[in-house]
Amino acid sequence: MNCPRISRLTAPNVMALFITFLLFLVSANAFAASQSRAYSLNQRPAADVAAQIRDLYEEVNVTVVGQKIVARGETRLLDEIGQIIQQLDVATAQLRISVQSRENLGGKHSGGGVNLTQNNTSSNRNIINSNTVTINAQSKTIRSSGNRERSLIVQDGQSAQVSAGQIRSLPFAARGGRNPAVLLQLVETRSGFVVTPRMISPQNIELSIMSFEQDAPAMPGYDTEALMTIRQVQPGQWVSLGGVDRSESHENSGIVYQVNSSENRTSEIRVRVDILP
Repeated sequence: MNCPRISRLTAPNVMALFITFLLFLVSANAFAASQSRAYSLNQRPAADVAAQIRDLYEEVNVTVVGQKIVARGETRLLDEIGQIIQQLDVATAQLRISVQSRENLGGKHSGGGVNLTQNNTSSNRNIINSNTVTINAQSKTIRSSGNRERSLIVQDGQSAQVSAGQIRSLPFAARGGRNPAVLLQLVETRSGFVVTPRMISPQNIELSIMSFEQDAPAMPGYDTEALMTIRQVQPGQWVSLGGVDRSESHENSGIVYQVNSSENRTSEIRVRVDILP
């Protein structure tokens, strides 16, 4: 008669069974600790807020169902996500971007000359010669200035393009975070500025300024087409985007005259962001 064969448990087999049992317990506890919650949004698109939540909590499974965000994860993380969604689900702020172009022109023209006039007169067979020397000198100073301002209303996070003193909104929200290459592919022009304001609080605005150079000087080892600057400013504060300062001087002279002229031209572009009520 054949008896059933009983295999003996060796030390390696016991260790493998013990590890398997521990893994089962850990998985069961993790499954029991994780749960799903749904958050309803009233002001912001659920897809936009969900994208921000995914960036912050990679270990949480986030899905979108209409205007609801469904998240599955640990209870502690779900509590934090609920607080963040409550802060993010607010009406998008409207911002007014103002661009001011200022130009100042100053110049001075000066000159002088010598004029010799000869007069001949006759009286009783006598001829009288007289010479008159006239010295002319003049100086003229020219000063002029002009300001031109344009404004545009955009949504919080929307970009505006500034070029040649003009401003226009871009038909997309700036994406890609702080990566200038994304805007570089979407903006046709290669000169001017792209300004993107983001409201941090009623007292602070994050202002991203991207400058494009059409003929940027080549540097060995670098391929630069745009430069980005990020600043925190207060609403209503003017921020300089850049300016140009040019000076020219000319001199003309001859035997009996000399003319000097100098001209100084400065131009500056500034931007300001205001929060609309």
